[in-house]
Amino acid sequence: MNRLTIRVGGLHTIDIDLPNFKPTHLIGILDPTMPEPGGYRHLGPEIDRTLLRYIDREVEREFSPLPEHVETKLAAIERAIAALNRAPVRLFVHCHAGASRSTATAYLALARQFGPAEAEAAFAELLQITNKPWPNRRIVEFGDALLGGQGRLLKPLDAYREANINRLPAMLRLHRIRAIRDPGYAERLGMKKSWTVAERTKPKD
Repeated sequence: MNRLTIRVGGLHTIDIDLPNFKPTHLIGILDPTMPEPGGYRHLGPEIDRTLLRYIDREVEREFSPLPEHVETKLAAIERAIAALNRAPVRLFVHCHAGASRSTATAYLALARQFGPAEAEAAFAELLQITNKPWPNRRIVEFGDALLGGQGRLLKPLDAYREANINRLPAMLRLHRIRAIRDPGYAERLGMKKSWTVAERTKPKD
């Protein structure tokens, strides 16, 4: 069975990733006010492009991911899979840092191909194509429901999180250190002071 070739990236590497990877399909996720990245200039009109805008949160708040966002992603994934009948497909998925919203989306693409019953294998493949991901659980939860996973997509994700409980704060700390050393890095990523664990996971008072 032919499968999608998937690459996950962030805004700090997109200028290199797009011309090197030469995607046939792209799913981008940006904050609502973030301008489109300059790297999009590398995308020709023939590229199947989907751009979604919401904030990387795992709780119900303004601009949090919604089921309709995930429905749109899955529709883009279906188009990419259908295109495999004609030619190889290279799907590029990006958000800001390439760690949470984009890795959750890549996981859904893999789960769609492997099938919900093989979610463990799909998640293992995600770990092979990404570096220390932290998939947004809210996105995966919506995707699990839409794909009929009955919680099976969440099982390997939750086990991974439990085994790597310090990964998210460590990742955020690393970005802050890089931003101090290189102010341009923060600008490229669209970093905000709200890039905290609490901002992602705690409901608004």
